[in-house]
Amino acid sequence: MRVLFLIKSDYTPSSRIRVSDICPLLRNSGIDAQIEIIPSGTWARLRLFSKLSSYDAVVLQKRLLKFPDSLVLRKTAKRLIFDFDDAIYLKNASPSLNLPDYRSFTRRRLFNRTVRKSDIIVAANSILSSEAEAVCGRGKIKIIPSTIDISSIIAKDDYALSSPPVIGWTGTKSTLRYLEFIAPALCKTAKKHDFTLRVVADEKIEIPGVRTEFLKWELDNQYDRIRSFDIGIMPLSSDPFSEGKAAYKLLQYMACAVPSVCSPVGMNLDVAEGGKCALAAASTDEFSDALCKLFEDDSLREKLGKNARKSVEEKYSLETASSLWMDILRS
Repeated sequence: MRVLFLIKSDYTPSSRIRVSDICPLLRNSGIDAQIEIIPSGTWARLRLFSKLSSYDAVVLQKRLLKFPDSLVLRKTAKRLIFDFDDAIYLKNASPSLNLPDYRSFTRRRLFNRTVRKSDIIVAANSILSSEAEAVCGRGKIKIIPSTIDISSIIAKDDYALSSPPVIGWTGTKSTLRYLEFIAPALCKTAKKHDFTLRVVADEKIEIPGVRTEFLKWELDNQYDRIRSFDIGIMPLSSDPFSEGKAAYKLLQYMACAVPSVCSPVGMNLDVAEGGKCALAAASTDEFSDALCKLFEDDSLREKLGKNARKSVEEKYSLETASSLWMDILRS
């Protein structure tokens, strides 16, 4: 079986996590999985799309189809699969938390077209799948969460606090706004406990009243840096776009067996499992209280960390995603 994955670029997180990491496992299982970057130029893109008939399936990763692209791709692809892990049918930022302010007629139109033209839709969580289901019905929808390659990730095994303790966050400049959102809780916690906020990202951030350390994100050592956290945090604002997030930061902390606090938004709730694998906190007071609780309870940190690692091994490993993909491709 020959399968072609079409991606935006080879450096975006979605392409790396949901395609590049998966393809080697598919190849080991006898599937000839290839990857092509979608050209930015219209004619180059249409030339690529016109040569896809030799593949048994084409997977379009997080790319919404314009009208000419959809005509050519649908004509040449024997089987078209659309994979997405964000609320790409909405604007990704708004000064308010109200749905009308996130709506985009253009994005919704492109999303609906892409979903209708596809034979199978693969969504990262139930919130995203429900949006696709509203367009095409339930029969074409599959859910494959974003997963972690835990084979080379060493789990944290020492839960004694660093001196000073480290609250950690990892992400990109586009998601730094979530750290700003939780700044009041961090400031409140800093008045009760001495700690360093370690930010692993591609851009610095300063939060007045909070001692912050910036480390530039690097692919090769990202999990070593996460493992250095005493507590990981994944704050999200409760808005329509954030509700579609795939909880990937939280899963990264959990893979390293780092105890974590997250906002109870979207898939975070599923992954946290009611406080078994992470603490969920909605308000400033709740977030600060959860951080203080973890600072003050060694056994709770260890319990959460070990439960979290086990959950990733059982539900969110790369092998799990590969198995789900093989079922879809061979069905």
